[in-house]
Amino acid sequence: MNEAIQQIVERVWVNQIGVPPEWSDQEAAEFFQTEADRLSEMIGQLQIETQHAVIREWRAAHHGAEPDYLTQVGLINTARAQAEEIVLSQELYEQVPEGDLTAQEQAAQEEWEAEVRERERYFRLPEGEDPESVRRRRDPDRWRGVWRTAASEETEEAVKTVWPENNAAFRFWMVLLWQSRIEDGKPVPATTPPPATQLRARRASKQAREEMEQLVLAELHRQRLPAR
Repeated sequence: MNEAIQQIVERVWVNQIGVPPEWSDQEAAEFFQTEADRLSEMIGQLQIETQHAVIREWRAAHHGAEPDYLTQVGLINTARAQAEEIVLSQELYEQVPEGDLTAQEQAAQEEWEAEVRERERYFRLPEGEDPESVRRRRDPDRWRGVWRTAASEETEEAVKTVWPENNAAFRFWMVLLWQSRIEDGKPVPATTPPPATQLRARRASKQAREEMEQLVLAELHRQRLPAR
């Protein structure tokens, strides 16, 4: 059973649907757990169906190629988010009386739905486009999605030099970001620190490094992957 799902079930029933007054605390707790188990099982079953479809779409967009490990993790996370949205909307939120959402609860639900759409954005091509067409128009976010450019060995070595202590997930996404920035003519950190006399070059390198780290850490958070 997913603890996050149980928390959602309990919050929605207590604050929005309404727990029958005749239930004891123990009866309510048992119901929340049973309901969370039921929804978790439905989400798991739907996730399997959804992730097969998402991975098929990815293969079709890449001429039959198989997604690498971290891409597959992202696709599975996207499928999970879609399954949660569908099941919770149909099985839980539809029981909430119309107009009973507080402003805070409405904001939280909208934030969650936006997160689902954000995940889908990076693993579904824009309608009518293929990976090459998106790369040609230099979408600055292409490093996050199915249309990213394969990185060169030089880029991989540069990232290892600048971030030697970071984990494989961090370096994987950093390599893709570095490659896209090189293609777009955007600054990247210097692999060899500029001399102390070159203050402007040192500042530019530090700024590029910090900006790129923020982008990659945000992506790791989105993918629920370890940051270090």
